[in-house]
Formats: sequence, C-alpha cells, structure tokens
Amino acid sequence: MERFRLGGVPGVTPAKWMRVWAERMPDVPIDLVAVDDADAAGALQDGRVDAVLARLPLDEDALDDLHVVGLYDELPVVVAAKGHPIVAFDTVAVADLEGETMLEADGMTSAQLLEVVATGAGIAIVPMSVARALGGEETRHRVVTDVPSTTIALAWLRTADSPLHQELIGIARGRKPGSSRGAEREHGEREHSVQPGQSATGAKPRASKPKQPPRPNRPRRPGGPGRSGRPGPGRRR
Repeated sequence: MERFRLGGVPGVTPAKWMRVWAERMPDVPIDLVAVDDADAAGALQDGRVDAVLARLPLDEDALDDLHVVGLYDELPVVVAAKGHPIVAFDTVAVADLEGETMLEADGMTSAQLLEVVATGAGIAIVPMSVARALGGEETRHRVVTDVPSTTIALAWLRTADSPLHQELIGIARGRKPGSSRGAEREHGEREHSVQPGQSATGAKPRASKPKQPPRPNRPRRPGGPGRSGRPGPGRRR
C-alpha cells in the first residue's frame, strides 16, 4: 500500500491535518516522521520523507530544488531553568536579558539545547512550540516581545510534485474536498492557512500581528550590567 511520509520539525503539531487526510485519503496512510531543524531539507533530498513541515530558513543550497509554502508564524520565547528570575514576569524584552549566558544550538538538537538550559547553565530563545514540546518540568518560558517570529512552511521536492502534495496543501489551508488548487511554484511564497493546535503551539496566524501587551513594572532586570552569567557553554549578548 502506498504511504505518504510527512516530516515534522520539533514543535509542529499536524495531528488535525493528519486526521483530515485519513478521512479524505483512506487508501493512502500518512506517517509523521520526526526530523530536526537542521535536517529538514536533507530528509527530502535523501528520500526519507515526501514532504516536510520545516522551520524557515531552509538550507539555501537546497532551495532551488524545493517548493516552499509558508503556513504560520510562531512566537519567540526565552527558556530558562524553573528558578530563574524571568519567571516573575509575563513577558520580557531582549534588554532584560543583558548579562545572561545565552545558549545556542551550535550542533545540538532542540531537545539537547533545552536539556542544557534545564541545568541552569544558561538561557535560550526558541519558538514557543519547541519550548512547550521539549522544555520539560525543569524549565519555564516567557514571550520575548522584540525578537522576530519564526515561520513554519511545507516543503517538498519540485521533481516529486504530485496530487498528494496538492491535497496536503489544500488540507493545510482549510480547503474543502475538491477545491484544492495548484501550489505556488516559487519557493518562499507565503499565504494564510488554518493552523492545527494553535493553542498548543503558541503560533499566530500570518494574517495579522498581535498587539504587544504593556510591559509590567519591573522591580529589576533578570540580568543587567555587572551581573555574572551562569557557568556553562554559550556566549553573552
């Protein structure tokens, strides 16, 4: 039996889309294959998946070979060990993190990065969906109000384009059966869509940007000049 393999980077929640697929395409089962952000394009090129829900930007060397259709944006959050001072605030700005040890993936998977954060070695800025999916009980996260959002897109090989890919695009955009149109042919083109599990991912639709909530009165910054960062790998902003 033919199967459709859908790759997904950490934090994506396509369960609703997969249920709709099962209703519309009962003869073609769909499987979700976990891939890390850095491996999204490679999974397509190696033939491990037929399409992938990836976090932009993708590998530039692969873009000419791919159709890429943006779907929705994700809120950025800072993740820290649960006893960190940021827990006292509803939202933070980058300036509030001055003096903190800022960790980046640098070869680690998203799960490994948040495991290091949980030890108290530093903090990291990631999409809210990743923090919720992988943060665990030993971390806490808060929205960062002045960091650009990230975008989740559906990507697949141009040479592999098929009616199944068009059906998946139609499902992702909330189209009714039989109303799917041809996908965009230029990589990077973005349109609105229905987002699965919005409350679970913390993402916002591409149609509008949420108003930033007023910043609460802060007794002091979590970091600040003169404050030493926590020991561990990373760099200082």
